Amino acid sequence: MATSAPARGRAAGRAGSDESLSLWVRLLVCHNLMLSGVRRRMDARVVTMSRFDLLASLHREDGQPLATLSRRLLVTAGNLTGLVDRAERDGVVVRRPDATDRRVARVHLTPKGRALIHELMPEHARHVRELLGALTGAERRDLRRLLGRLRDGLLTPRGSAEPHDTPAPRARRATPRSRR
Repeated sequence: MATSAPARGRAAGRAGSDESLSLWVRLLVCHNLMLSGVRRRMDARVVTMSRFDLLASLHREDGQPLATLSRRLLVTAGNLTGLVDRAERDGVVVRRPDATDRRVARVHLTPKGRALIHELMPEHARHVRELLGALTGAERRDLRRLLGRLRDGLLTPRGSAEPHDTPAPRARRATPRSRR
């Protein structure tokens, strides 16, 4: 029996939806596998992923305000405060007031923090290369291009040149909320 055009369209829509869901799950699984691999390496160095992310962000752009760091690291302001407090206590960062707005605190790497991130970055890059070792160089470039295209598509609504005006995703809480 022949299938009607509307039925074929619905089936194609389901297949596209299944493929999209499969891709979503695959992206999540790969992210989780890579993150756990990186975490194991960082734990061996007695550096938490949160500490590494903070130092790496400051390595890219030193002197960021706390609010900017919170958005970029996808952590709540409260979690970031604790993270910066501990990093400051350990002598790897320092808070300084903004030169033009004393209400704003900027976080800077100390020489000790700069030395630590300079030591960790090449090791981290080697490890990420190992994690991506199943892909050829051309495949890595293709994946980077495709993920960049996906990111750009997510940032720009269809038919618009303007980026989405949506807040950054809410960060997960470091500790569970107490039961009420």
